[in-house]
Amino acid sequence: MSAQILCIGECMAELSGPDGARRLGFGGDTLNTAMTLAHVLGPGRVGYVTRLGDDPYSEAMTTAWDGTGIDCSLVERAPGETVGLYAIETDTAGERSFTYWREAAPARGLFTEGSVDARAAAIAVADAIYFSGITLAILPDAGRTRLLEAAAWAKARGALVAVDPNHRPRLWQMTEAARWIEAAYRSANLVLTSEAEELALFGPGDPAARAMSWGVETVILKAGMGDVRAQKRAMAPFSQSPAPVARVRDTTGAGDAFNAGVLAALLSQRDLQAAVAEGIALGRLAVQHAGAILSAEAIRRR
Repeated sequence: MSAQILCIGECMAELSGPDGARRLGFGGDTLNTAMTLAHVLGPGRVGYVTRLGDDPYSEAMTTAWDGTGIDCSLVERAPGETVGLYAIETDTAGERSFTYWREAAPARGLFTEGSVDARAAAIAVADAIYFSGITLAILPDAGRTRLLEAAAWAKARGALVAVDPNHRPRLWQMTEAARWIEAAYRSANLVLTSEAEELALFGPGDPAARAMSWGVETVILKAGMGDVRAQKRAMAPFSQSPAPVARVRDTTGAGDAFNAGVLAALLSQRDLQAAVAEGIALGRLAVQHAGAILSAEAIRRR
C-alpha cells in the first residue's frame, strides 16, 4: 500500500436527476471525499477501503476509481453480493433529500467479514486515514470496535486521523450514535463537524473544548455557507467567511468536498488557515455543480 491517505466507508449506486430522466452514478460520503482528494493530490496518493459485490455496478465503480488514480488494493469483492442504492431528490433551492436501499450491502462486513486483518493492519500503519459517522453507523458493534482500534494505533504512531460525524439520525439511535462518535473522536486528532451536529449528538457546550478533552488536536466547525470556525490545541481559534455563491445548483457532497480541500492542504504541509481556505474553495465549487463528486476538470478550471 503506497497511498498517503486511506478513506474508509461505503460506496453505493446513485440515482439522480428529474423523474423520467434519472441518471445512474455512484457515491458515498467518504468516497466523494476520496475522489476529490485524488483529483487534487494526483494518482496513487489516495486509497479507498471498502467491500463491494461482484455485480456489474461494483465493477463499474472500481473501473472509475482506477481511472482517477485511487489505489483500490484494499477494495474487497464479495462473491454473490451487490452494492446498496440511494436516490437523490433536489428542491428548487438546491437542497437534497435521500432514499436508501442498503440493508444487505457488503460494506457492512468491512471489519467482520473477509480480509479483516489485512484491512485493519493497513489502517494501523497508514500515514493518514479518514472515515465518518456513516462508516460507523453501517457497521455492527464488532466492526466499529475493530476500526477504532486500528485508528487509535494509527494516531499513536503520529498519523493524521480525521473524522466527520456526518450524523444521519435515520441510520441509528441518538444515544448509540453519540457513544460511538465520541469513541471515534477519541481515536482521532482532526474532527470536521458542525455546530448543529454537535448540539444534536452531545448537547450544549463548546464543541472544540469538548472534543479536545477527548484527545482531539484540531476541530473544524462547518456551517454550510456560513462562517467556518477552526481551533487547534495551543493556538487561538479563528474563523473564515465563504464568499457568496450567485447560484446554488446542488448541495450534494459540499461537505465532502470541503473535507477533501482541508485534507489535501494538510497532507501538502500547508497550515490550518490555508487548509480551511482550501476547504471553503472546494465546498463553494461543489454547490455550483450537479452531483456528489467534483470532476477533475471542474477543479482544474476553478
